[in-house]
Amino acid sequence: MNISYLNFGFLLSFILGIVFLTFDFFEDISLPSSNWAIKVGDKSVSMESYLAQISQLDFNNDGEIDAELKESVIDQLVIEQLLIMKAIDEDIIQSDPLLKNNLIDYMTNIISNQTILNIEYEDVEEYYKNNLDKFSQNNLYLMESDSEFINLPNDYLTKQKLRDYLGADAIINIDILEIGSEIKFIQDDQSFSVLLIDKIEGEPASLNSIFDIVNQEAIRSKRERSFREYINELKKSYPVEINPILYK
Repeated sequence: MNISYLNFGFLLSFILGIVFLTFDFFEDISLPSSNWAIKVGDKSVSMESYLAQISQLDFNNDGEIDAELKESVIDQLVIEQLLIMKAIDEDIIQSDPLLKNNLIDYMTNIISNQTILNIEYEDVEEYYKNNLDKFSQNNLYLMESDSEFINLPNDYLTKQKLRDYLGADAIINIDILEIGSEIKFIQDDQSFSVLLIDKIEGEPASLNSIFDIVNQEAIRSKRERSFREYINELKKSYPVEINPILYK
């Protein structure tokens, strides 16, 4: 899809589903380095706004936030501000405090019914072939134990069922085990072992039988790619700078 023809209203619709909007419009670019977190064009996101988002991810209240989560917050804030700046420049919204509480409704009314509904069959087929693992049925495992305390049924079980019997730690590497392998594990402070007697590999469901599911997944994937391409184009118009402090 040529990004220059990508409907801006659709992108706003898509981003509303994955980005939390703070409705805090930009601070002046002249903020001291310790007071700004992200600069987008000639505007900036305050460190206070950034820290407010980060604090919501401090589930243990210990001040330790996973680096990947931090990166996600930064990425989301950049996306949010890029779209708001584009919306302002396109006169879709104005930097008016009266609009803050109604911004989502305001955007939604503009972009209603502007979504990608269909893609070509060939695109769906290609997505299916490239993602067969997503559409495979569960592997089945036949396990055996000589302990009376491990009451495994004499039948093929899914990984989920085995987890119920043996615990998550016991089956963590089961997908890569050879038939005849022994699994040793501890349960209730006692050591046990089970044998992998047989395994049936899950086969992908046919495309025709799950076409609607694959079609929706392919559409979602295409939207995400188009969206990311659009954001990259916006960065050429509104340069982005991240305060190095955020990565310390």
